[in-house]
Amino acid sequence: MDAVLPDALAPLAGRIIDVDSHEQMPAQVWVENFGEIARPFAEKLMAKAPQRNINHPNVQGYAGDVRELNAETVWTTKGPTAPGAVDVRRRLDVMDLMSVNRQLMFPTGVGLYGALLYSAPEESEMYQLFGERAYSLGAEMISANNVWAVKAAKVSPRIRPVAPVYGDTPEELYAITKALIDDGIRAIMMVSGRLPGGVSPASNELDPFYAMLAEANVAMTLHIGTELLFFRTMEWGRAKAFEGFKINDEISMDPWRLSAMHLAAQNYLATMITGGVFDRHPTLRTGALEFGAHWIGPLADMLDLWHDNNQSIEPALFADGSSGRKLPLRPSEYIARNVRVAPFDFEPVGAYISKYGLEDVYCFGSDYPHVEGGKDPLGRLAESLLSSGHGPEVIEKFFVLNGELLLPA
Repeated sequence: MDAVLPDALAPLAGRIIDVDSHEQMPAQVWVENFGEIARPFAEKLMAKAPQRNINHPNVQGYAGDVRELNAETVWTTKGPTAPGAVDVRRRLDVMDLMSVNRQLMFPTGVGLYGALLYSAPEESEMYQLFGERAYSLGAEMISANNVWAVKAAKVSPRIRPVAPVYGDTPEELYAITKALIDDGIRAIMMVSGRLPGGVSPASNELDPFYAMLAEANVAMTLHIGTELLFFRTMEWGRAKAFEGFKINDEISMDPWRLSAMHLAAQNYLATMITGGVFDRHPTLRTGALEFGAHWIGPLADMLDLWHDNNQSIEPALFADGSSGRKLPLRPSEYIARNVRVAPFDFEPVGAYISKYGLEDVYCFGSDYPHVEGGKDPLGRLAESLLSSGHGPEVIEKFFVLNGELLLPA
């Protein structure tokens, strides 16, 4: 079955790179796929009343990954019952209909909920589900997810399961990640609200970790859903005006969350950039996904402003032995070389490029099969680029070339 593409994307048929998709297993099959460690959380989810929320993992009477797959349902069917949401082999057929060549596949089930527990502050509802056991259970659920991810990665090099990683020390983080890389994992997810290995993302103690990722061409990603500790409390958004917008435990589309959800990722990346990480590791591949893309241009402008007018960075940070007190490149140059972000389908990405440049940074993510991915992301994003006057070269960068940083062949 052939993919149906907008005319502007016809030359890219079969080449599109998708930097943000998900497995989306319903809680009913968590134990079957991830083992007994998944049972406590699965039972809590299945005990909830039937949900109107399409993304919710409680799918009563789940019959399996059997939804009809065709050129229409591949874009309009969402949630755990969407075709290929569970069966990784069937996902290849989904990708063919999307004209997608390679795809990052983030967790939605045990891996995501484990990461949520691992990054939950004590004040949060997530932590209170299991109390003092939340942290250790979260780590065990992440580990169970990653056993499944290693198996899924063997299905096809076109599908790249993204494994969440954790560690209380840089050494533990390194060891856990190295084992995954040795087992074939080609993309990892950091917890954006928690210090990696208990240290700053700019710490030299993480240099062996970053060097390992760079040498192995493994993408290091940040993804929405693990920023709770950055805010420490989510009471900022608990007000009547923000009720009724929740899509799932990963994301709410209320006005407060939309205005703030990128801040943990922005802080993480700004720390790495200004701390010289991308100078010391020039081939490190980094993505910030499902935070929107509205913030990366202003961040580049702000960091360039400080870089051009500040002499406070110590020269010892720099790999080239420079005696200057500033990074050898402007922050926007490190962003263009080392960082990729994916806009939501409703964002005016064409206008972003016209205003900020960074045409090498923005790239396509379908968010399949999540409802927030939209029903026509290819068409809407292509139209945004075209209506802003961008031609075939920029369109190819957005839909193919830029994403290759995170999904090298």
